[in-house]
Amino acid sequence: MPKVRIIRRPEGEAPEWVRDAWIGLDLPILDEEPVSTAGYGVMTGPKNLVVDWLWCLTGRSKAVAGYRIRADVAVDLLEQASPEAGRWWHENAAYSVRRGALFVFDTAACERLD
Repeated sequence: MPKVRIIRRPEGEAPEWVRDAWIGLDLPILDEEPVSTAGYGVMTGPKNLVVDWLWCLTGRSKAVAGYRIRADVAVDLLEQASPEAGRWWHENAAYSVRRGALFVFDTAACERLD
């Protein structure tokens, strides 16, 4: 399975200390190359599937580009390295780490591992 290493603070709405905890982690990616897709912030975006779908249909989402990673897998790996950062995700953005949710890590924050 292809992976990326997080080499700098990823973009996003989580606090800086939480985003810094990703640095140095190797995460499995879903696609061979970065993708461009619709998305939104973990704090300001919708919190249920119906609203999620409506935001995409009505253009309230924004264009994001980077590597897609399963959110639950990413946070599990983060929790191993930084239990506090993992806990932040579960306490403050639980909807974002539900099974089936995806994170998009910006390309500049990632180093592709082969």
